Amino acid sequence: MDLRSKLKKPLRPIWVTQQSSLPDSPPSFPDFHPIVLCTASRRVRGAEASESGYIQGAADDHEAWSHGLSPTVFWKNKDVLMKTSEEDAPALIERLLNEDGGSSAGASLIKPTSKLYVSPSDQMKLDGFDVVISCTPEPFAPSTLKEAKVKHYLHLRCQTGKLGSRDLRTQLPRILYFFSSLSDPTTGKILVCCPTGKDLSVGTALAILCLYTNEEGAIDTRTPKDTSTMGKSFIKQRLSWITTSNPALNPSRSTLQSVNAILLESQDPKAFSQTKTNGTNTGTTISIPIRETRPLPQEPQTDDASETEKPKPSSPSLPVSIFGNLRNFPDKPWSFTRQLRSTLPTHPSGTVTGTATFTSCKLPASFPPTLLYAEEGEFATDTGLKFNARRKYVYQLKTSTSESTGEKAGGHYIAVRFFDDEKMPRADIKDGVGKNGEGVGGSFVDMGNLEASGKEVRAKNKETHLCAEDLYTASWTFGPGVVNGDTEDMWWEVRYDVKGPKKDYVSTTRYTLI
Repeated sequence: MDLRSKLKKPLRPIWVTQQSSLPDSPPSFPDFHPIVLCTASRRVRGAEASESGYIQGAADDHEAWSHGLSPTVFWKNKDVLMKTSEEDAPALIERLLNEDGGSSAGASLIKPTSKLYVSPSDQMKLDGFDVVISCTPEPFAPSTLKEAKVKHYLHLRCQTGKLGSRDLRTQLPRILYFFSSLSDPTTGKILVCCPTGKDLSVGTALAILCLYTNEEGAIDTRTPKDTSTMGKSFIKQRLSWITTSNPALNPSRSTLQSVNAILLESQDPKAFSQTKTNGTNTGTTISIPIRETRPLPQEPQTDDASETEKPKPSSPSLPVSIFGNLRNFPDKPWSFTRQLRSTLPTHPSGTVTGTATFTSCKLPASFPPTLLYAEEGEFATDTGLKFNARRKYVYQLKTSTSESTGEKAGGHYIAVRFFDDEKMPRADIKDGVGKNGEGVGGSFVDMGNLEASGKEVRAKNKETHLCAEDLYTASWTFGPGVVNGDTEDMWWEVRYDVKGPKKDYVSTTRYTLI
């Protein structure tokens, strides 16, 4: 029986908690069919994105527990699923999804647009799409894109499930740089895809609808909308376009939070303004209007529009993009080669080769986005000796709070800190920096203004680091892949010049993603 065809009114859930007041007589619901949900959990008022509150344990984070099971597959196989034990359910769901895979690789047109589509990434034919944006752990192979004649491709590197929704928050702003970097506005069809075709891709499509689409559904990628005019009602209205086009396109709460964070919450340290470099070494930038809901204390408002059009020495989008692209996946670490050239016999010269990883750290909200850098390798001195080499640092994406740094207050920069081995001795990589940041040590070097040099981006440290009587100066060079997230040219270099009575050497390290 097709339940949808029998229903003449919409369904609406009604939560009953221990604090609910029940009516004395049965209520009437003429406009909808009520589904009464009883729970022992409580309603948290004003929590999450819902104005009316959120029910703890509501199990609406289906991406975390459903193993990819869709409503269609469930109803087709409900009898066998209900008879299967919890232990055997994941294997059965995987088999059912594989059997149903052929019917799931279709693209849904988001109306009223005529060229924005959403689909699963697996088994999807890319032919006919000018622009493809994939929210996936791994990018499409260049040969696949070339064979399908895709003109422009953007890979938003996102894991699956809730981790992917968290990744999306740092990856989403790259669509601003991507569209603004195109020589001509997009006129062909746009495909946004993710593993399920119903979560991360929907969140990305929602951002595109909010930033680049007018009320008639026409998409203009030349200039994004000023988000100061946006509110939750506007985002919900654009989301309704998606759910009306295909009711199965229902993104998770975590994904919607990431979209809201980018469009609405610029005061949130996880949201940020975007700018675009002009691809030259002049450092000229163009402001991209991420909403500012309140003026910063160090940055008084002005009515002089020319003030916002002056060339800036660095694009705030670059630190965010580079920070997100440094994080590797467990099966793809960075390989590195380090050349050490010392003038003092007490500090030997030689070569270090090995692998390095950047691991995301889960920390309280008061901490900035944090990555644990860990390397392992072998140090071969010029004299023939060999040593095992291990090292950890902590990378953080921090927000500038003072104009004394020489950059706009509220801009982002990458800070490198020491790892505190005393507070976390013998800690494993999976331990990160501890639940409360115990492993975050003192400051080492802060990355200064990022400036384009051809296809590369270069930076120097804001201030030199004094270690006892030895002075450290740092400089970085990032390849196009690390800047833009492309699959090619994924490399970067860091150089330390150390001068002092105990140390006098140059260390140059080049990293390449395996």
